[in-house]
Amino acid sequence: MDKTLILGILSSVVGICAAVIAVWGQLRVKRVEAQLELQKAEAGRRVETELTARRFREPLGRAAYELQSRIFNIITRDFLTIYLQDGDGRTRSYAVYHTLFVIAQYFAWTELIRREIQFIDLGADEETRRLAQLQHKIYSCWQTDKYGHPILRVFGGEQHAIGERMIWEGPRGPQCMGFASFLDYVNGSPNGGPDPLICALKADVEALAVRLEQAMPRPTELQHSLIDLVVFLDPGAIRFPEKNRIKIGLKA
Repeated sequence: MDKTLILGILSSVVGICAAVIAVWGQLRVKRVEAQLELQKAEAGRRVETELTARRFREPLGRAAYELQSRIFNIITRDFLTIYLQDGDGRTRSYAVYHTLFVIAQYFAWTELIRREIQFIDLGADEETRRLAQLQHKIYSCWQTDKYGHPILRVFGGEQHAIGERMIWEGPRGPQCMGFASFLDYVNGSPNGGPDPLICALKADVEALAVRLEQAMPRPTELQHSLIDLVVFLDPGAIRFPEKNRIKIGLKA
């Protein structure tokens, strides 16, 4: 075979190999770049999740803590008997409306977190998934029929609606209204108006004062689940003292 032809063939083979290697290298670089972009996006999602958790950890924890504390006082310290049934006009008003407020406040912060985490991949973040599980347990406890008594039964859509009514746009973004604004709202001031769901919940709180024994299972389980949420949000008992995390019917 002609040497020139052989050299030509070899040159072509070398050229083809070089081209293949070049293409392979480009593909490899693109795969590496794609992997880096995925890792970057994943890191971004994790940062977003962490920032969301930090933003709502304190207010949700405080709302859960205040609600469980009120339930504890109603069941173990006769709060409604002392301040509603046997109290004067001022204490009766406070007992009812502040109890309504701590319930509605919890719904508000729960609704805010639901909005924030619905677009987050819960499977990618164990803490966010655990938070969602704890919230869902409380959500289910409010609406279930298993207790056989409707006092303090709040259906899922009603929980969302009450939470939505409590949310307003503050200087740092959406947040829950304070107690003073809540009083204006439920009393029908020019800035707000009576809400049928709040009125129904008010009737339940008043009924709880005289029918506590019948209604006991739901608030008891709610208080236990709220304590679990508080412990999750504040495991070191930095914001909410350990001595005030006692589950009704159980030792600390």
